[in-house]
Amino acid sequence: MDYPKSIPGVGLVNGGFVDENPIAGSPGSLIPAAWGNSVTQEILNAIKAAGLTPDEARTDQLATAIGALVDFTKLKNTPTTLAGYGITDAVGRLLAVRQIETVGITVYKPNPRAKRIRVRLVGAGGSGGGCASVASNNLRIGGGGGSGAYAESLYDVTPQMLAGVPVSLGAGGAVSSTMGLAGGGASFGSYMSVAGGAGAQVLNIDTLNSTSGYVQGGTGGQDIAGGNVASARGNTDGYAMFNGNWGMLSGGGAASPFDGGGPYKGVNSPGIAGVRGSGGSGSCSNTASAAVLSGAGGNAFCEIWEYE
Repeated sequence: MDYPKSIPGVGLVNGGFVDENPIAGSPGSLIPAAWGNSVTQEILNAIKAAGLTPDEARTDQLATAIGALVDFTKLKNTPTTLAGYGITDAVGRLLAVRQIETVGITVYKPNPRAKRIRVRLVGAGGSGGGCASVASNNLRIGGGGGSGAYAESLYDVTPQMLAGVPVSLGAGGAVSSTMGLAGGGASFGSYMSVAGGAGAQVLNIDTLNSTSGYVQGGTGGQDIAGGNVASARGNTDGYAMFNGNWGMLSGGGAASPFDGGGPYKGVNSPGIAGVRGSGGSGSCSNTASAAVLSGAGGNAFCEIWEYE
């Protein structure tokens, strides 16, 4: 591929395209249809070589395709053996990366060309602790929600998998004006399952009698089944804190492998939701006029890499 140097009248300057200059009276370069189609086809060929379906609405597919093709080039001659799991070669040409994030049950069917799949699964995050309206000379602080447990596995694609694997994803803990709520678990058929993170606690402080205080965030998801590449409990997130000298701060949501979690928030600021298994941030309040809600936990999430 090169600039259309052989086509007369295109108007290249120093071998490149130029804009029209009305002041100087010089025309801009032309883009011949044949050249424009060639450039587009070059890009489409790279996208299709990575096993992706071209999508007019997306602008990240070329970068994704390059990453996939580079990974394949580096790894195609590096066989990996996972004893006891029937996997003798964990690497092949990457066909596609499938992402499932709909709460409920989605039936996953592998690409018929796929020989192996890499499955990444995280449970839903818990919500942060929220604050109901407070009495005079009182305040409330809420911790951040815990993140879901994580597991990752490589599997050979079997006829049973080709028939469909139910992927169950739980919802993140809902926003709250009191203690945070736990996130739901997730499972990849009977092969792998992970627990959701717990909701955070809330502490009421009487400022006439206390000059400081703190409360813990929700614990991370603990239960994991499967995971022949990685198994990790979820993270317990930060404490919410109060000190009479500098004020108060809610707890931030715990990070998951896919998201950093809801950030720490200041006084009377609602919590921020987590994403893809991370915890929602808590809130903190010194107002009697209204509740200040916490951030919801991120829903459970599943990502599947398909290889030839």
